[in-house]
Amino acid sequence: MVESLETGRHVIIDAMTDKQLAETYDMIQDAAAHGSGFGIDEFINEKNFRQEIHDSHCFAIICKESCDLIGGIILANSKFYRGASTMVDPFIIIKRTERGQRLGEFAMKTAIQFSQQLGYVGMYVDTFSNNTGMLKILQKIGGFTQVGFLPVGGRLQSGKLIGSIIFYRDLAEVSCDMENLSEYGADELADISEDDNLENINPVDLNLT
Repeated sequence: MVESLETGRHVIIDAMTDKQLAETYDMIQDAAAHGSGFGIDEFINEKNFRQEIHDSHCFAIICKESCDLIGGIILANSKFYRGASTMVDPFIIIKRTERGQRLGEFAMKTAIQFSQQLGYVGMYVDTFSNNTGMLKILQKIGGFTQVGFLPVGGRLQSGKLIGSIIFYRDLAEVSCDMENLSEYGADELADISEDDNLENINPVDLNLT
């Protein structure tokens, strides 16, 4: 499908090809190298990455004008649910050079919409405690409840260990009108800048309900 972003840019959403899956792995490794959303040792190699997401729904975000891959949405079965595949855990990755255009917000909204259409009843999202971009996106979209905190969630390029915050959203309550999602509402995140580091913030204080 073709979608228009708020910036006026047009993007194509389609099932990932094998080549695009390889490009997505490269984007994840680049993000990890810059401490942005993924751990440096999250995937040992591309083979390990493919094994981890082999039964997932993988979608490419493509620039309509250039046909370049600029982002990816991977809807994996959540490991936080010990049962049938009814809970989803989305991987959202935006090419580092394409950030700052609200593509991350668009990708998360699309992930919610697609997950509901695919029959998932709930969504778990875990993100590093210093990932201010994703925390802002979850706050803006709304409907996510913080349900946990992992003191050790991953390792940054520097070797430093970092915690992860876990959120949950009930997809049964998601409206199909994706354009009327809530704006920022909590004072706790209103003043966060892109350079802020949330490692020392008590996760209980981040009330994103």
